[in-house]
Amino acid sequence: MEVERSLIKEFIHGGWIVPLVGVGAMSARLLVANKSTTLKEQIKKMLVTCLATTVTWFLLEPTGIGSIYKALCYGLIGLISPELINGIVKIAKSFESHPAKFIKK
Repeated sequence: MEVERSLIKEFIHGGWIVPLVGVGAMSARLLVANKSTTLKEQIKKMLVTCLATTVTWFLLEPTGIGSIYKALCYGLIGLISPELINGIVKIAKSFESHPAKFIKK
């Protein structure tokens, strides 16, 4: 329980910047993309990015990984989070419809 409290304190004291880094990466990606997207799609992608980078921060912060590598992971997750989440959902739906394909006997 103490570890969770200290992580939350660390997030409040500086970890909250990480979702902003992720959203910044996604914003840059959306600005340079040739594909036109609606405002709703852009907001959804930014919210997904914010959530994904926050989860990534909570996963990586207690590890002994160097700060530069953590920052690199946050930026990359910010760039690819919509595709990452879509891929996870696709695999889950595929498992739901045909679980025998995933379970080898």
